[in-house]
Amino acid sequence: MLEYITCNLCGADDYRILYKSSKEIDPKNKFSTTGGIMGTDQIVKCNKCGLIYVNPRHSVDEIVGAYSEAEEKGYVSQTEERRLTFERCLNLVEKYSKPGRILDIGCASGIFLDVAKKGGWEVFGVEPCKWLVNYGNKNFGLNIIQGTLKEANFPSNYFDAITMWDVLEHTPDPAGELKEASRLLKNGGLLIVNFPDIGDILARIAGRKWWFLLSVHLYYFTPKTLREMLKKTGFEPFKKRLHFQILTLGYLSDMLRLYSKPISCMMSFFTKALRIENLKITYYASQVNIISKKI
Repeated sequence: MLEYITCNLCGADDYRILYKSSKEIDPKNKFSTTGGIMGTDQIVKCNKCGLIYVNPRHSVDEIVGAYSEAEEKGYVSQTEERRLTFERCLNLVEKYSKPGRILDIGCASGIFLDVAKKGGWEVFGVEPCKWLVNYGNKNFGLNIIQGTLKEANFPSNYFDAITMWDVLEHTPDPAGELKEASRLLKNGGLLIVNFPDIGDILARIAGRKWWFLLSVHLYYFTPKTLREMLKKTGFEPFKKRLHFQILTLGYLSDMLRLYSKPISCMMSFFTKALRIENLKITYYASQVNIISKKI
């Protein structure tokens, strides 16, 4: 069941359509940590503040329910490579905060938490996907809470740092998530939000074919719209950094199927023929980190 929503940043119900929906898919097949389908949703832009989002969309219960029941073997297949990325992420955190209590929202299998724990942090995580929670708790000795951030019910002013790696754009109420993060952080505490920047030059060149226009994403931020949302929810954004990831060439070739099956098949053929499918690639694909402190 689809429902229409107002702008999550300014509350307006005044928008123009950027991209129309081209197909309708069962929500159970639309929402996962690493997947997604292109062209399933109507994407609009608020005429008042410029926030870009999916409208209409599935209900919150449908979205959260689909995430909670997803199976994510593809995500954990790249654990070694994701660990390398998250080691860089922890270095970024530690530029602005000494080790203390850290919460990773939407922590998936907890790879970042495992890296942070080994770095001397007291780690906490929350994740809606039951499969990933069970995997992380079993394989990394973590205590990830299964559910949403509000369901976790952490105490106020508890954390020194909070991270959201590729998460905020997936949430039905990003302003609500940020308000809750503000409640949980100590005064002056650190927040890092990583997201795909729809204002990036690569996104503007790709247009409707931009690789992040996926069914799993409900919101599409630019640094400007995210900064505005952060300011409204108790934060002072002070730094922007480009975000680079490390994954294998074979995995990236497979993920290209979301963009173009012929290109994906061609790349997969050549990477296997040349035996370079396990080659680790550092790449930039329009992602940005916005670093803020609680005020």
